[in-house]
Amino acid sequence: MWQDLFSSNRLGIFTPIPPGEESSRNRTAFQRDYDRIVFSSPFRRLQTKTTVFPLPGNVFVHNRLTHSLEAASIGRSIGNSIGNALADAPDNREMPEMAKDFYRNQLGNVVAAACLAHDIGYPPFGGSGENAISQFFMNHPEFKNGLADAEWADLTNFEGNANALRVMAHRFNGRREGGFCLTYTTLISMVKYPRASNANHFEKPSARNYGVFQSEIDIFRSLAEIFRLKMITDNPISFVRHPFASLVEAADDISTHIIDLEDAHRLGIIDYTTVAGVFLELNIALKGGRHNERIQKGMSQVAEYDKNERLAYLRAITINNLISAVTEVFISNRHSILDGRHDEKLVKGIVPEAKTVIDKLESLSNEKIYNHPSSIEVEIAGNKVLTGLLSEFVSAVASPGTNFSRKLQKLIPLQYHYNGESQYRKIQIALDFITGMTDDYAVDLFRKLRM
Repeated sequence: MWQDLFSSNRLGIFTPIPPGEESSRNRTAFQRDYDRIVFSSPFRRLQTKTTVFPLPGNVFVHNRLTHSLEAASIGRSIGNSIGNALADAPDNREMPEMAKDFYRNQLGNVVAAACLAHDIGYPPFGGSGENAISQFFMNHPEFKNGLADAEWADLTNFEGNANALRVMAHRFNGRREGGFCLTYTTLISMVKYPRASNANHFEKPSARNYGVFQSEIDIFRSLAEIFRLKMITDNPISFVRHPFASLVEAADDISTHIIDLEDAHRLGIIDYTTVAGVFLELNIALKGGRHNERIQKGMSQVAEYDKNERLAYLRAITINNLISAVTEVFISNRHSILDGRHDEKLVKGIVPEAKTVIDKLESLSNEKIYNHPSSIEVEIAGNKVLTGLLSEFVSAVASPGTNFSRKLQKLIPLQYHYNGESQYRKIQIALDFITGMTDDYAVDLFRKLRM
């Protein structure tokens, strides 16, 4: 039932909040989630973490922080749109008024907060950083000693999505129980891939992503029980995703698809005619040929020489139309989504003509953006830097017998330290430290250690 999908209770706070009380203050529980993330150190560090392109020089492109903010803006709009549609749906006429109020007024805040945190677990250098960590452990099987197979799978297929849940929910030294004490609803909405790393062979081959490290299994299992998510397998754990997680995924997809193209134009990687043509084609596919007249009229009011501003206008219209399309897909499939039978990305479910353009856009991005020399440079640099840092710090925490190892451990902030015998947890000390670094700090520390 839709009214069972949200809760204002917080991880680590064991006194339930009476229904309705969370809305009687200046900020609702979900608005406070958003604020807690904005003011957190892990979120602030995203401003110097790359997405695709190197950090800006003379031309400003998006970093992890601006991407997260824009995804949150899109996510809020998607949540508001779908929330209102759910509250007004004829089959939800008997839904309690408190639940209708949540969908009309709070779902957008939940999705926005989860979008803010969705990239917070990425290591320096983004996806290339993930690959570097995975490859490091595959190349060093000696670190598997003392680890369960499932724990080793976490390391050899390191996943920023799973690390985001850890950053938000784990009790690091000096923090209270529950980490940032976010609401259950925001936390479960962050988990786009509700399975452990060793559960992938139960899924379709393309489902390589996962969302839960072994260290957070108990936290996630309790969230899954609270929201009555359907279990696919118990050991290893694999659940159907919470419906709100599909909204976070849609906001991330829209932001990534559209913004990467805009950045590529600003950097001179893809010409204006190509980018504008794809945006126009997508809008016409979504809204029909008559919509082109309105777009052209709006474009005529922007100076022809200002290509960036023209693309900004097209980008805004494209995002707005994609939000409407995603809303239609969700509402049309709401029963199968609620039952856990619909696992397709919402963006992939839009009208066939528009899906064809999305596929074309993805191919263009893969060819021109993600394999551009500047992107490859980030990947190579990230691999070299992270491999060097991992070599030093994983060895230091896993085998701390030498004076040099003890010196290296002193560089790791106390919040990451762990007192115990678990080899897996010891390795996580180094990973928590390294994945929390900004690109600049990682490069600087690497240079100092390799002087």
